[in-house]
Amino acid sequence: MVDYQLLNTTDFVTTLEKEDIINFLLKNLDDYLDSRDNVSRAIEYALSKFPHQGGFVLMAKSGDDIIGVSVVNRTNFEGYFAENILVYMAVDEQQRRKGIAAELLDRTKVYTKGDVVVRVDGNSAVNGLFKKAGFEEGSSELLFRRN
Repeated sequence: MVDYQLLNTTDFVTTLEKEDIINFLLKNLDDYLDSRDNVSRAIEYALSKFPHQGGFVLMAKSGDDIIGVSVVNRTNFEGYFAENILVYMAVDEQQRRKGIAAELLDRTKVYTKGDVVVRVDGNSAVNGLFKKAGFEEGSSELLFRRN
């Protein structure tokens, strides 16, 4: 049985719990792997008590084991950009194709207020999952990185 646990700005989340979430994501992000620092910052932002930050972390668990995670950051952009960004979502490799990702997306849509944007590669295998969940293709994004 899969249980879902929502963590947000009102919850006290220990450093050890955050480390478990970070380690899970680093192990399961596959093609979307990011640095430990970036994953940590997204989680800290989602759980932040500061009013200009926030969001949530949603975990799928089997007993004490994390088997899925989504991390949503609130953008504070209303009207001209999505109010939320789904920063990370991952499911344990052994638990894939069991509907956990779809359930994480459905619950993510319930727990957010306003629009949600997610960045994926143009021909990624997960695009179908997002489209099935009601996400629409938007305009392409170009990114300028400062070195």
